[in-house]
Amino acid sequence: MNSAVEFPPALLKSGVINGRPLNKILLELVVYPKNLTVAQFDWVLDLYSSVCPRDRIKLFQIPESQVWSEVATPYLSQSARSAQADGRRYAYFEAARRRIQEHRAVEARLWDGCEIEDEEGSFALSIRGLKYKSRETHWYVRFLFPLSFPPDQLTNLARTIADRIDLYSGHGGPVFAYFPDNRRQAFTEIYTKARRFWGVDIDMLDFVAQRMRRELKSPCWLNLLGSPFRTDADVLGRMHALRAEHDISIYDQVFGTIIVLGKGPSGLDRNRLAKDVRLYQAMAKVMDGHILKGVDPLPGDGFLANADATDDWLHRFSPGSDWPVLRNLQ
Repeated sequence: MNSAVEFPPALLKSGVINGRPLNKILLELVVYPKNLTVAQFDWVLDLYSSVCPRDRIKLFQIPESQVWSEVATPYLSQSARSAQADGRRYAYFEAARRRIQEHRAVEARLWDGCEIEDEEGSFALSIRGLKYKSRETHWYVRFLFPLSFPPDQLTNLARTIADRIDLYSGHGGPVFAYFPDNRRQAFTEIYTKARRFWGVDIDMLDFVAQRMRRELKSPCWLNLLGSPFRTDADVLGRMHALRAEHDISIYDQVFGTIIVLGKGPSGLDRNRLAKDVRLYQAMAKVMDGHILKGVDPLPGDGFLANADATDDWLHRFSPGSDWPVLRNLQ
């Protein structure tokens, strides 16, 4: 199944600066583990390698290098060379393993090198353990795929992870990717698109990753509830209505419950009164009281002109949503 057929040209089209689109629709899966051991880190790398074509595992990056390096001809630190000599897989990530063992901030990334203008889309993996003022490490794992990636494989990927890694939550489906060098212009256009297309997520990991222990992202096509969310008495009570909905698929895994809204990812074009929006509204009721709020405004003219716009977008499926209302815009 090619999910790109679900999205109209108005959503897929983007402004261009210096030959590069300001934004692009890709598929993602983000999970927020409670912790990540070295063994689990290696397992995630194996999992990504099982779904990413071998010829698209090209580049890696770690904080120690600050630049993308070729997987085929990597620049290796002394510890990485020792790991390679011992026959260890992904030896170029040995520094990341040490950081995990030492409870330090961690970043490990794989990428196929396809820039945002590449029509084929991009495969990428980002594993991060963020350190803030507390001693706790805030983890997230993000898989990024082209629109041609089968949605059922995205669901299977989430189920596999939820059977192996204890996590707080996760979400997946279509997302606005953007070119970082033109961030302000990109989010200005994303704001305009998001007003019409409610089913596409906005990447906010730079802003909210440290809050995902106790809060949830707004409803996406794929939603993953780990503990404490899926064990919350109110959430459990509200879940009964979802289980009776034949257009919603629910999978109870070892460490989380996965809720898939509809048969496939949708842009949810509000100009066409997309029928699937009711599924997302039902999910918002289940999440009530846990969805992120009080988030700093996203970049871009539309979000910055209205300080409440970011929260309005996060609660666009909630009862009494203000997202359809244009407030305080010049």
